[in-house]
Amino acid sequence: MLRTESVDDLVERFYTVVKLPHDPFAKAFLNRCRSRTLKVDGRFYKYFQSGSGPTVLLVHGLNTNLGSMVPIAEDLLAHGYRVVLFDVPPHGEALGTTGDPTEIRALLRALYGGLPDLHAVVCHSMGGLWALTARQAGPGPRAVVSLSSPVTKAFLVERFAEVNGLDEDRVRELTGAIEGRFGETVWQEYSALRAVRAIDVPGLVIHGTADDHVPPAHAEQLHANWRQSTLELVDGVGHFDIVEAPGVRKIISAFLRSL
Repeated sequence: MLRTESVDDLVERFYTVVKLPHDPFAKAFLNRCRSRTLKVDGRFYKYFQSGSGPTVLLVHGLNTNLGSMVPIAEDLLAHGYRVVLFDVPPHGEALGTTGDPTEIRALLRALYGGLPDLHAVVCHSMGGLWALTARQAGPGPRAVVSLSSPVTKAFLVERFAEVNGLDEDRVRELTGAIEGRFGETVWQEYSALRAVRAIDVPGLVIHGTADDHVPPAHAEQLHANWRQSTLELVDGVGHFDIVEAPGVRKIISAFLRSL
C-alpha cells in the first residue's frame, strides 16, 4: 500500500466489499422462494423466504452473498422450517459498494421486528458479529447459531492491517478515522462479546479447528461470555466450508429441535 493513500481512502477501502453475483445454485434456490421488500429509513431491501413452520433467518458473512447459506437453508426446509435469506448491504445484488455498519444493523433490527415468530437466526463469519450486535430489547430471535464468527470489530482492523502491511501509525490513523465516522463507542457497539453478555437467549457456537481466517479461540471467548451457549468445535473444518459440512448442519438442526 502506498503511504500517499489518504486516511479517508483507507477507511473507504476498509469498508469496501467484494461484490459477488448469485451463482446458478443460489439462483435456482431463489426461484423457489417468495421475494419480499422491506423499507428501512427510506431505503428498500429485498429478502426471500421459503417453507412453513418456525422462521429461521440466515445471515451470510463478509465478501459473500446469501448463496453461501443455501446449503443450510435446504437442510432446514427439509426439517420443516421457514427460511429467510437476504443479501447484506452492499453484498450480492444489494445496492452500493461499501458496507455501512449502521445500515446493516438497522436492517437486521427491522427484520427481527418484522418477521413473525422468529425462531432463530443462523449467522456465518461477520454475519455473526452483525446479527449479535443488532440484538436489542424487544422483538428478536429466540436463539442464535454462530458459525465461525469474530468477536470484535477491532479484530477486523487487525486483519486488515496485517494483510495491507500497515504500520502502527497508519493503524492509529485508521482507527481514529473510524471513530470519527461512527463515534468513539463503535468498538463497544460492534463487540459480540459485549452483546452476548447482555442477551438472554440460548446460543450455539460452532467453529472449525482448521479455520485460518478467524481463530477458534474466538469461539471459546464467545462461549465463555454467553451464559446460555453451547460450544461445538468441528475437527478439520475451515472458515468457508463450515456452511457446507453435513455434520455441522446436523448439529444446527438438532439444536433448533431442542428448543
